[in-house]
Amino acid sequence: MKIKYRDAFLKYVLLSTVLTLGLSSTGYGQEIQGKVTDQESGEELAGLNIIVKGTNIGTATNLEGDFQLDVPSLDETLVLSYLGYLTQEVSIDGRTEINVSMVPSTIGGEELIVVGYGEQRRSDMTGAISSISSDEINEVGISSISQGMQGRSAGVYVNQSGNKPGQGASVRIRGNRSINAGNDPLFVVDGIPISGGLRDISPSDVQSIEVLKDASATAIYGARGSNGVVIVTTKRGHDGATSVTYDGSVGFSQMLQQVPKMNGEQFAEVRREAYRAAGDPRSDENLFHSTELEQLRNGTWTNYQDLITQRGLRQQHQLGISGGSDNSKYHVSFGGLDQGGILDPENFTRYNTRINIDLDITDRIRIGTSTLGSYSIQNGGNRNFYTEAVQNTPLTQPYDENGNLPLQPKPDAQRSNPLIEVLPETYVDEDKIQRLLSNIYAEFDITENFNYRMNLSPDIRSHKRNGYQAVRSRQNLGGPATAQYDNWDTFEYTWENIVNYQESFDDVHTVNLTGLFSIQDYQQETSASSVRGIPLEDMKHHNFGAAEEILSSESGFSRWSLVSYMGRANYNYDQRYLITATGRLDGSSRFGSENKWGFFPSLAFAWNIFNESFIEPGETINDLRLRLSWGQTGQTGIDPYQTQGLAQRTAYNFGDNSAFGFKPNQIRNDDLKWETTTSWNAGLQFDLFSSRIVTEVEVYRANTQDLLLERVIPRTSGFDSVLENVGATRNTGLEVTLTTQNLGFNRDFDALRWTSNLSVSYNKEEIVELAGGKVDDIGNRWFIGQPVNVYYDYEKIGIWQLDEADEAAKYGQQPGEIKVRDLNGDEQITGDDRVLLGQQMPTWQGGLGNNISFKGFDLSVFLVARLGSMVNSDIHAGQSSQLTGRYNDHVADYWTPNNPTNSVPQPRADLEHPVYGDTRRYHNGDFIRVRNIGLSYNVPTAIVRNVIGAQSVKFTVNAENPYIISPYVQKYNGVDPETSTGLSTPSMWTLQFGLSLSL
Repeated sequence: MKIKYRDAFLKYVLLSTVLTLGLSSTGYGQEIQGKVTDQESGEELAGLNIIVKGTNIGTATNLEGDFQLDVPSLDETLVLSYLGYLTQEVSIDGRTEINVSMVPSTIGGEELIVVGYGEQRRSDMTGAISSISSDEINEVGISSISQGMQGRSAGVYVNQSGNKPGQGASVRIRGNRSINAGNDPLFVVDGIPISGGLRDISPSDVQSIEVLKDASATAIYGARGSNGVVIVTTKRGHDGATSVTYDGSVGFSQMLQQVPKMNGEQFAEVRREAYRAAGDPRSDENLFHSTELEQLRNGTWTNYQDLITQRGLRQQHQLGISGGSDNSKYHVSFGGLDQGGILDPENFTRYNTRINIDLDITDRIRIGTSTLGSYSIQNGGNRNFYTEAVQNTPLTQPYDENGNLPLQPKPDAQRSNPLIEVLPETYVDEDKIQRLLSNIYAEFDITENFNYRMNLSPDIRSHKRNGYQAVRSRQNLGGPATAQYDNWDTFEYTWENIVNYQESFDDVHTVNLTGLFSIQDYQQETSASSVRGIPLEDMKHHNFGAAEEILSSESGFSRWSLVSYMGRANYNYDQRYLITATGRLDGSSRFGSENKWGFFPSLAFAWNIFNESFIEPGETINDLRLRLSWGQTGQTGIDPYQTQGLAQRTAYNFGDNSAFGFKPNQIRNDDLKWETTTSWNAGLQFDLFSSRIVTEVEVYRANTQDLLLERVIPRTSGFDSVLENVGATRNTGLEVTLTTQNLGFNRDFDALRWTSNLSVSYNKEEIVELAGGKVDDIGNRWFIGQPVNVYYDYEKIGIWQLDEADEAAKYGQQPGEIKVRDLNGDEQITGDDRVLLGQQMPTWQGGLGNNISFKGFDLSVFLVARLGSMVNSDIHAGQSSQLTGRYNDHVADYWTPNNPTNSVPQPRADLEHPVYGDTRRYHNGDFIRVRNIGLSYNVPTAIVRNVIGAQSVKFTVNAENPYIISPYVQKYNGVDPETSTGLSTPSMWTLQFGLSLSL
């Protein structure tokens, strides 16, 4: 089946590409030329489309706004179009030089914003929606769309899941609402809700991203909109001659910072102190192996972090072809990404193609498609190759006297040679994903005001994970080689029927009505197997039938569907008062017979105060709008069949015979229903000084109830718990977005331009109620009035000192051990002395971007910041800092009788971990990160045209994540509070060199 899908897809790509490339032709005749500028600022407009009306003869302006075009005659009419400007028709009237000033469509709020199932003028918006342009997304050298969203939109929290190539990011919009049902937003690509995330889509294909945040904007997606909606719109074709673009970059990544570990002498002193403190002082000859003693005497030791890390190479290339005519438009792109990690086994490769076609069959009928094909391979994404390098002692040698790699550099069953761990013959850990996602649409204008659109979107995904561990690996330590595979084959489709009616009355009333009927169906087949005893290591994971032992073999199937009805009404009175009402009815197969259907309404009001007669337009205030909204959204939040009574296989013994049977393992609950979020939002936008300053302020509150949680029940029922609708959460917040045009937007500063974008958001997340009512659930670390994810532990207040020996003895401790707070003063430390230390999510976050251009040079600097969060640092506790003298330790100022510090406890060889050692994990997670510094140069048009015959050429250099300011790093010797608080792949910074070419 997979081969058939792949063959069909390749044929489709090839055929579509051939057809689309043949859609344009070139006109010939008399040459005209000219320049196109912005009417307000006089700024030249690059990339503006110009076609001869009624033909597909056209061109585009270069970086200086100039154009040249051969036209059939000087009696023709030119059509000029550009995103963000009003389309104009200009008669040639016998002229050979034509200069045109374009009128920005943002005057009077005409900019179009993509919303659910359509577009709206920004001035007509009643919901909280933020936009991210393609320039902002691709300003930094990123490999995924989620990365490009970080810091760009107030209230949107994007956290990189890790530092492995191809690793995704989590997206949270206005905090966590659910405890168990998930908090990921709904992703919509070219109008179609999708599953599976955005990793398969190339950022270079994106035209814009809209983030829907309040209930008025998200309620149109009903049961899937409670966590917000991210709408991705990809690039489409244009009227005019074929244009070809190339965007490529090559760069390298380096480790941002090593985990600070001890050198050989420091480690040796820790071991000595650990045995002295344990009452077992020993000579070096009795403490160290002979090879360790030799290294100590020679002053040589091994830094395994240096040996296993490398410079990771990354290259990304994208070729785009677009064009069309009045009746047909196309955009085709082909791209490839090869991202090497700083650890040799880790890399990510992705190949993608996109075909977007729009055809006008008649004046009333349009058809088209948006098709994505993607194939990616991630290696090393599920294993940790770094731990061995961090924890191995520096007093070992990776090579023996013959230059070979021993499996264990020293006799310790818990450690292996880090250099063996990263060899390609030691491990296979690969994820392969193939995806074909298409949206095929047909649109029919029934009347001038009444429109019908049908979308059919199949999504085919094949995901295979292969694993192999050799005999000489830490996992097997000389035992038989093992292998595994997991397969997920997914087929999903969405079928939508949308009607839209729009009418204006008496020049002051405008009504827009939208209706939807939608079906979404999802099914997945899974299979998995694991074996042991691969006879030839060259077989790896390719021949399970040859293995000596089958450890497991299993398969599965799941399916769910969603049926939806939606209605939306927009009313606009005189461009001053706007009302939006939405209602959506969703039916889900995941819920029981009593609650399959849920209804989700919303209501919003907007007041364009600037259009009132009592406001006098002037240079100070250019726009002033107030918005209010209320609504409800839902979340399914459970896997298929969770409302059903399920059985589990079990083994029985009948005399001397064994048999399999089944027993109940889940209670049926037909009353289970949706989690529901009720929210309100108030927004204010105002533009000042000819829109040189644009400010948006949002205030919101979201209450989520009927949480899907397990309620504990008496075990006499035969079960431990039952899934019910219990509990509630609340999110309250403030968002501020400020865009300023600082220099260069009048003719006095036309050579130097400087713009800034600032987004700041605050969110208070709290649990309102749990299964037991307004009672804390300490076992799960859920507390009334606190965020969902918190750190609850003992509070370290210092180290017991020599003069506190008697007091320490009351707690069963001694000087040199960690002192924790006795919260209730009962002179004993129990679970009642634990306190809330901090939360995972920040309370404040923001992003600041500055763009400065001078002649052909452009400089961009982008910063992100987070405040109010705490990190749980594995590098400060656990095996990374046991202080026993067995494993290498984090560099620290530890306590000794001669060094009475209050920072780190005394090393002890008789303890596996320091007493209350986990209290050292928790650190301030605040940081300011330099996300990107970019410099680009646009080659002068005369050179570009005369030398290579292109429209534009731009060279870029980007430094991604070059620096971070954080107390965790500078004060506590951490690495990165965002992604490197553990022993996995460390953070890296990247330097990239790029080229953009337009033909």
